[in-house]
Amino acid sequence: MDGLMDKMFDYWLAQLLILVFYIMTLLIYLRARNEYIGGKIGAAINLIMVFLLVLFLSDIVDYFFHMFLPVSNDTILIIKILLRLVAICVLFFGGLRFFVGKKRAGSVIMQPAESVNDVAGGIVPPKEADTRLTLDGKDLAAGDEKALPQLGRYQILKQLGRGAMGIVYLGRDSKLNRLTAIKTIRFSDETDDRRLELIREHFYREAEVVARLSHPNIVTIYDVGEDVDLSYLAMEYLEGESLEKYTQPEHLPSVRKTVDIICQVCDALDYAHKNGIIHRDIKPANIMVLKSGVIKVMDFGIARATFGTKTRTGIIKGTPYYMSPEQSKGERLTGSSDIFSLGVVFYQLLTGKLPFDGENVAAIMYQITTVAPSPPTRLNPNIDNSTLEILMKSLEKNPENRYTSAKEMADHIRMNRTTRG
Repeated sequence: MDGLMDKMFDYWLAQLLILVFYIMTLLIYLRARNEYIGGKIGAAINLIMVFLLVLFLSDIVDYFFHMFLPVSNDTILIIKILLRLVAICVLFFGGLRFFVGKKRAGSVIMQPAESVNDVAGGIVPPKEADTRLTLDGKDLAAGDEKALPQLGRYQILKQLGRGAMGIVYLGRDSKLNRLTAIKTIRFSDETDDRRLELIREHFYREAEVVARLSHPNIVTIYDVGEDVDLSYLAMEYLEGESLEKYTQPEHLPSVRKTVDIICQVCDALDYAHKNGIIHRDIKPANIMVLKSGVIKVMDFGIARATFGTKTRTGIIKGTPYYMSPEQSKGERLTGSSDIFSLGVVFYQLLTGKLPFDGENVAAIMYQITTVAPSPPTRLNPNIDNSTLEILMKSLEKNPENRYTSAKEMADHIRMNRTTRG
């Protein structure tokens, strides 16, 4: 009798220790879940917890059946074995996602070609009367279509450039038989599935709104889609170069040419702002100059679309050198923020220097929010007083002291241009 009591004591002691183990595991899990919300670490923690939960069920199956459904010990043993097999399968198949990555349209990965600056403004129309397209003297319509990689309905001809968000390809619309610039959008691999889905949904909603913009100074978006796990934008194919070249001291445009460029960008911004769209990332790389001299602004709203559903206080989005003071603080943005960013581009085109610079992001932010830029006339004595007045008004720290709209800035430029003759 004493031996039986000892065995029962040892059995219940072991069960109590197992219960303590599971309680401690649950507490650690709850703490870890708060520390690692989302991402691969969070997914791994959840997977391990499910594995342990199934093991826990297999351990308490004795109590359940003995108390509610008395069955034979053999039956209980079979159920416990099945539950442990389920636990192993959960761990094995759930863990495969960490070793087998999702396919990301590998068929469109190509060797780098020309810089993205080879792509700028204007739709390139077919050269031939029979709507055939040519590239580098090759007849694309009669090419080996089956050999070309495909992204959605677009045949990828070559890589044009690479940016922060993804790769830009030259493609051909197989339905309309026209050349198209395809910009792929790369979302973070560290984002958990639910968060990633929210970002994608927001991206498509934002891109659809931007696609409705129709203005001679805004790059037209034809289509937005997804192929395999790669999101993309199909835009008009442009020939020209970005303003980045013209911010270099050896390639600075004349004051008159600079003013004309800024005026056209103002027209694009005014149209977008009236349609409720703020660019958020005005910089030379997003402003293209066509061979005809027409200016095209790219990537309207895409900076917002790729960062999630809301602009939250404290979250900095954009290119640091061109941020407005309110943008660097993570505040809610209006069209006035784009005007400040355009003022930075304006200053750079006139002088070949950035008005706000620093060794790190913190130093740049400090200058943007508190330090007045060096007088541009020290770097370029050809700047007239009227142009200087327009420039400095666009760079006011307080949004209320800037132009009330991009149209007001454009009108001031045109009035100044008329006065000068």
